[in-house]
Amino acid sequence: MLAAGKYVGLPFMIGRDRMLLSLISRTVSGKKLTLGVVSEVMIKSVLQAIPSYVMSIFQLPTTLLDSIEKMMNSFWWGLGKTSQSGIHWMNWEKLLAPKIHGGMGFKDLSAFTLSMLGKQGWKFIIEPDSLVARIFKARYFPTGSFLTAAVGHNPSYVWRSIMSARFLVRGGARWSIGSGANISILNEHWLSNGEVIGSDIPGAHFVHNFTINSLMNLYDKSLNEQVVRQVFSGDIANKILHTTLISQVEEDIIIWKAERNGRYSVHSAYKLCVSELIDSSYNWRPGYWFGICNLKVPLKVKNLIWRMCRGCLPTRVRLLDKGVTCPTNCSSCASNNEDIMHVFFACPFSI
Repeated sequence: MLAAGKYVGLPFMIGRDRMLLSLISRTVSGKKLTLGVVSEVMIKSVLQAIPSYVMSIFQLPTTLLDSIEKMMNSFWWGLGKTSQSGIHWMNWEKLLAPKIHGGMGFKDLSAFTLSMLGKQGWKFIIEPDSLVARIFKARYFPTGSFLTAAVGHNPSYVWRSIMSARFLVRGGARWSIGSGANISILNEHWLSNGEVIGSDIPGAHFVHNFTINSLMNLYDKSLNEQVVRQVFSGDIANKILHTTLISQVEEDIIIWKAERNGRYSVHSAYKLCVSELIDSSYNWRPGYWFGICNLKVPLKVKNLIWRMCRGCLPTRVRLLDKGVTCPTNCSSCASNNEDIMHVFFACPFSI
């Protein structure tokens, strides 16, 4: 019996035994991380980039992503080691916050996986004639579209992975109105901000099965204000009338609202996911973090200032907070309370 081959490090056949999981685990744990100092660049450029190719095809289980993030957290706080050595001064969720909000800007691997998988789903929409799109359409949504497809009976692991990111594609997709003949008035993302007019609004039955061209003037590409205000309530009518119609757009097309060019990008999809669809603002900390980010100093100096502001330096007061038994008086001047303010501003040896 022939062994399954591999392409770009992945086995051709991925079954229910999740061969991929052991592959990722071996790849990540096999890296020799022996740096003598903590390296932000190492985490962002190497560790978080290792599983990127796999993330673009498969949805990695939460347990595996947690293991990878724990390893990176240990590497950050453990002075370049992947073991559990060192004190973890802050949990990983707070480190994921953007730098301008007091974090380190590391990627949330769950959100990053969704943004990578969303790109595959987006291709089903904008490239319907491609071979892969035609194959998936014939198998899973022969009479519909990716945005309305069901998971189906006995789906493949790849299809279930792509479907897990469909909410992200829906959240960032918006119609660019051409003729308006192919866009339903209800339950479609066609308003300027990507909002939807739901079928539960008062009078929705009057426009059921109607398309946007029924709200447009026949002699030019503009919305008929009189008709719009007769059909809809004031707030919804205002949203409709503030929707921009571009005369150069002749056909109804779906665009990505987070990019000016209307094209899907993993970067903007990730930002949309962590800022709007998955609320992580509770990990943000107020402060003048923007100023620290823009300092014209080496990266290690910025990291030191960040650690000072976040209380992540091993002063005796902080060590005591972490359960390390030690005296609290300053080791240099023997005064009480060796905290960050004392070490950097009050201690005679720091002046």
